[in-house]
Amino acid sequence: MTVTTRDFVRQFARLKRSAANGEEIVVRDRRGAAFVFRTREAGPSLGDQLADLRGRLRTGVGRKSLRGFGRNRTGK
Repeated sequence: MTVTTRDFVRQFARLKRSAANGEEIVVRDRRGAAFVFRTREAGPSLGDQLADLRGRLRTGVGRKSLRGFGRNRTGK
């Protein structure tokens, strides 16, 4: 993938994730110089990425529910 330096700065988080997934990003400046952006080690596995999305960590804070909502209320 080839991007300009301006797009690289604006979309750094997305491009960093792409590089972590093995893609090589070529960044070109206005003079035409090219810079290569890639990771040295392998990125996180698909299982690790899905675990982050799912929320694997237990925080000890209970989930909110609507159980008991509206009980003992009078409508006026």
